[in-house]
Amino acid sequence: PWLEECPGPGSAMSSKDEEPEDDYKLAVVARCDLGMSAGKLAVQVGHAVHSAVVKCPAAARKAWEADGSMIVVLQVDDETALSHIPADARRAGLRSGSEHDWGLTEVEGGALTVVWVGPDKADRVNIVTGKLGLFRSKEEEELAKLRRQLQEAEAELGALRGGSGGSREGAGPSPCLQTAPQSWMLLDVSELAGWQPQRPDVPDLFEQWCWEGDELVLPKKWEQALTESCEGTALPPAMRPWESASFDRDGIFFLTHRSDTGGIAVALPGTGASDGVVGVLGVHPSFRRRGLGRCLLRLCVGRLGQLGR
Repeated sequence: PWLEECPGPGSAMSSKDEEPEDDYKLAVVARCDLGMSAGKLAVQVGHAVHSAVVKCPAAARKAWEADGSMIVVLQVDDETALSHIPADARRAGLRSGSEHDWGLTEVEGGALTVVWVGPDKADRVNIVTGKLGLFRSKEEEELAKLRRQLQEAEAELGALRGGSGGSREGAGPSPCLQTAPQSWMLLDVSELAGWQPQRPDVPDLFEQWCWEGDELVLPKKWEQALTESCEGTALPPAMRPWESASFDRDGIFFLTHRSDTGGIAVALPGTGASDGVVGVLGVHPSFRRRGLGRCLLRLCVGRLGQLGR
């Protein structure tokens, strides 16, 4: 790579700059839109660190090394955001430089890949880079998204448990053995003041369908989905729900990805006039841990709520 250097205000440092109790760091900012592999990113960061250390005045380098040689790798969305950093660093009186790739492997020749700022006092570097997040791969971003979804689900469940009243105040959904060995969760939403079902968010790249009225297509698709997503088991009324006199065509749900069925669920009337049952809910193994199950559950609860159950 070649280097574009944005020199700082000078190489001299005051005695205050040399005080060992100050925190020092070097920030390297990379573009996340290039899709660089871990190896390619490591090379670009290595070039940036080398350039920053070579161009760093001796006093600043020694202070940084004495403080542990802290390096942070941050990210921005694209070239435009990255290209602004050297000018911001110059205005703040900080050393900065840019690395461009030769284009021999993964990225186009001349592409701006990373920018470095420092080494310098951490609070000074933070003026330019303090609002940027740590660099994360696509896999790490997906994991973080799943963690957020889990936290949301746990918070929702906690709200339900904390809002239940009557003789089971604070107990939330109570397990009830229906038919051995099936264990079910029961929740009387009438006891929850102001309770409303959560809006179902269909995961990205999936579509939500109900029954469209084709009696030739539904049985085949449903039986196949039961086998693939639910190991062929469901409540008896949910095995072939369209054969029931109380079948609700708007209470049967499919989540599909292209032509593949990712998950199914059906909302059925319960034994009482105000009761409702999620007769089956299953997600294909290939599409699990993407939020399909939560979406299907909310679709069923929402439909039962529309029916006053």
